[in-house]
Amino acid sequence: MYYFELFEMPVSLKADKAAVLKKYYLLSRQFHPDRFSLQEAEAQEKAEQMSTDINDAKNVLDDPYQRLAYILKEKQVISESEKYQLPALFLAEMMDINERLMDMEFDATAEGKQQLKLEVDAVVTGLYQEVKIYFEMDKLDAGDHDFAKLKDYYYKLKYVNRIVEKLS
Repeated sequence: MYYFELFEMPVSLKADKAAVLKKYYLLSRQFHPDRFSLQEAEAQEKAEQMSTDINDAKNVLDDPYQRLAYILKEKQVISESEKYQLPALFLAEMMDINERLMDMEFDATAEGKQQLKLEVDAVVTGLYQEVKIYFEMDKLDAGDHDFAKLKDYYYKLKYVNRIVEKLS
């Protein structure tokens, strides 16, 4: 959990944006490559790498979805090559929404698009309610069952986010 260690934060799905920003500015000043311009090449390279890590960490810690993905990857709950099987009921619901979205390409009304957005928002809210407790913990204290729920939430939300992008 390098990013959390770097920012001296507990591993958590909950992050204080002000604390992240404050630590980001502190670390950015401390490791800015310009401060190492007169030092050896090795020190300069380390400063550049730290600068990259600091920026990456801030982006991950600032975004709840990226933070979730980062934790799940670090805990080896998910992997890039994984083919996760979503539940059939969820896929059926998403197929219905996708079909309505495709129909809107030919006959879109503002009311229809707004209604579909509301339905997708309701899906996102419902998914979040199932894992809300984990996002409220100051320190993520989760076992295998908890990580299985978070993994399911991650992949469902990933699917829904693609629909949200099409609706935008």
